[in-house]
Amino acid sequence: MSNPNRINGNQLLIEDRPFFLRGGELHYFRMPMDTWRNRLEKARDCGMNTVSSYMPWYWHEPEEGTVDLTGQTRPELNLKLFLDLAAELDLRVVARPGPFVNSELRYGGFPGWLFRDHPETMSRRADGTPGTGRPCPAEGEPVYRAYVRKWFQAVVPLIAQYQIDRGGPVILFQPDNELSAAWSYGLTNSLYDPTVLAETWPAWLKRTYGSLEALNERYGASYVALDEVDAPRAFPTTPEDKLRCLDWLNFKRWFFADWGATLAAWAREDGITVPIIFNEPVAGFYNHGDHAGFGAVAKERGLEGATCCHVYSDRIIDLEASVGSALGVELVKSSPWGGPPMAVEVNTNWHIPRLCRSPINWEPLLRLGLGRGLLGTVVYPFAAAWGPLEDTIDGPEYWNPTCLDLEGRPVQGFYHLQRFYRFVRAWEAEIATSEMVADVTIAYTPGQRLLDFLGVPSLMAQQVSGTAGPGGERFTAEPSLQQAVDTGHEWVGGVEGVTKQATPPEAGLWKKTTEAALLCTRLNLGFNLLELTNPNRKPGQGWILIPCTGSLEREALDYLLAHLEAGGGCLFFPTIPVQDSDGNPDLRLAERLGVRLRQQIRGAGGELMDYGTRVVDYANGKQVGLNGWLWVHDFPEGSEELASFEGRPLAARLPAARGQALVAGLDMSFTTLSSLDLWQNLWAAAGLEPAIRTEGNWYHALLKRGPQAGLLSIANLTGYTGPCTFRLAHPAPELDEVTLTVELSPHEARCLLIGLPIPGNRLLYATSEIIPCEDAPQKWELHGQSGTPGELCFAAPTSGRLNGQPVASEETGEGHVLAYRHQDQPLFFEMNR
Repeated sequence: MSNPNRINGNQLLIEDRPFFLRGGELHYFRMPMDTWRNRLEKARDCGMNTVSSYMPWYWHEPEEGTVDLTGQTRPELNLKLFLDLAAELDLRVVARPGPFVNSELRYGGFPGWLFRDHPETMSRRADGTPGTGRPCPAEGEPVYRAYVRKWFQAVVPLIAQYQIDRGGPVILFQPDNELSAAWSYGLTNSLYDPTVLAETWPAWLKRTYGSLEALNERYGASYVALDEVDAPRAFPTTPEDKLRCLDWLNFKRWFFADWGATLAAWAREDGITVPIIFNEPVAGFYNHGDHAGFGAVAKERGLEGATCCHVYSDRIIDLEASVGSALGVELVKSSPWGGPPMAVEVNTNWHIPRLCRSPINWEPLLRLGLGRGLLGTVVYPFAAAWGPLEDTIDGPEYWNPTCLDLEGRPVQGFYHLQRFYRFVRAWEAEIATSEMVADVTIAYTPGQRLLDFLGVPSLMAQQVSGTAGPGGERFTAEPSLQQAVDTGHEWVGGVEGVTKQATPPEAGLWKKTTEAALLCTRLNLGFNLLELTNPNRKPGQGWILIPCTGSLEREALDYLLAHLEAGGGCLFFPTIPVQDSDGNPDLRLAERLGVRLRQQIRGAGGELMDYGTRVVDYANGKQVGLNGWLWVHDFPEGSEELASFEGRPLAARLPAARGQALVAGLDMSFTTLSSLDLWQNLWAAAGLEPAIRTEGNWYHALLKRGPQAGLLSIANLTGYTGPCTFRLAHPAPELDEVTLTVELSPHEARCLLIGLPIPGNRLLYATSEIIPCEDAPQKWELHGQSGTPGELCFAAPTSGRLNGQPVASEETGEGHVLAYRHQDQPLFFEMNR
């Protein structure tokens, strides 16, 4: 008999039913004990079914060997009481006991005595010194691991007693936080520790290469033992150095996944049976963590669980800002481990008031996350609190009030969240069983980040010579993994022409990925992500957009060849791969496609009197000015040329005999309306039919299809007023097309039901957000910004009462429509039976 509380595919099941986690973070260690019940009751009143909390090591073991979880030494340490209160109020719990928690605590939740009295528990940098600032734990060293093990043996059995399968509230367990040795992923800033260097690193090399001979062949070296291969101590200056740096960075990705698996195994030994989650593991990689790489290791180890993300708004949510949140969710969904997509930290505020953004962000932040497929959100933190300055890096107050202020009074965010959670609770079945429509998939690989970090060999030199080489790259500084390279025209950066002369055409791989996501967003082309070296699905499904400047890992090339062979489509931009990530020639795809790179043309602004854009011809007479490098190709006979520059071919749809493939020698980016038109033409040539088409004002939209109904999440990200008409293809069962016109106020967002069956009728669409009244489910609250129009469109004639007044539908070309205008307070519609 299976566990009724488990992960099943992409669902979290609690008592054998799909569970949408409506959560909020509460820090009992930052609140007086006499406020705990009040804050938990307020969480329930806000519509939450779950509370999450760190359980900091430093709080419960202030002195070595004196762990207090029941308040014996100080009442406020009574974790048992906090769990009892949550259970009494029928709130589920996500337990997060560290050892590292961050939470803006001075030592990240570690007890000060750990590093003060046992300095060997701090990880060393390449120069042998401990990292500065917040201590970086030596996660591979036996001494550190022994102390963590003791902490788990103290705290985990108590958590295990409160698991749901024992009648308690705990449904999920999270070890550590943003797992990366306190954000130390990078080349030279951690893991230069005795055990790691002497044992773990050589063992990884052995597993990776299989033999010393294979390693020597790749490095072009003559090592006589694996333990002679020293970890890199500086940025590379030779080809061999670069390969060791790539290996070291990939080793660190594996190491953090292995450490997470070790923590999970200890939790299981100590009694944890609920699913285990990890919050943005290998923090900073891809900005939101290495979910696919981590998930591959977790799946290999047989762990049950999932990775999770953050969804914050560090600026007003416009087109650019929405992409960051979208990538966070899609990275989670791309993990081969699977599991429910959840965001365990969501907020429009920040712990420093100066960095807070407007509550106007709540609607798009929550609804676009729901539209992308999130099945859980935890507002971090739900309640403002405080802590002694000696314990925290900012304060003493913690977090600008999000839902509750320091006195426990609701603020604006409380009501935004309450309405959203009421909507989710009402339509939980429809949300849980529907999936976001992805018209295309954007491919990514670890090499996109690592090659940006270390440098990319010259592609033209490689293709002409056919031999491997360093490409003349030299590195003197360590760039931040958080920053992307701007390869476009410097209308964004404001440094006209300077980086044009210094940025090689092969640079900026991850930037190309994020720009592709932004273009898809602007055209409402639904996208998801696929990590080609750790794929979460079999090849042959749909069209994949492949950002590529000539280099891809061999595993990625293998997948794409299989994808084409199985009938899937590939759109390569700005060129095709002709070498692996080491720079070794690999012409399998080039030979399969019959494509050859002929020329790279620098973007305007890099030469004297060369100012403006490159004028590209497309679609039989149209022109567009483009920024960035252009890539001229020779295409095989029978190709359909789609774009050119001065008569030289840039983009083409290849003949069917080559497979479903299109090569576009330009960046996939949005600058002008003509650039949107260009890419719409290219996608149309590929046969892509988006599920959402818009006319009039532009709103961002995401469509979810389910077995009974659809869900359309829309947001006015530009702030322009005016209606937008949506044409939805197959939005719900037995509906070929639905057309609706919606008007949103600036930065408003709504979740709209499409094709919902109701007794004796069917709601074809609603332009209001609908929440059934709890005391009368047949009575609906209709939400929308005051003054904007609203419609309910039914398949059959409908009548009822709107705010107490009798109303009847009118037949239109779309169906039977009730029209009205939203007011300051929600309208109430009760349908006649």
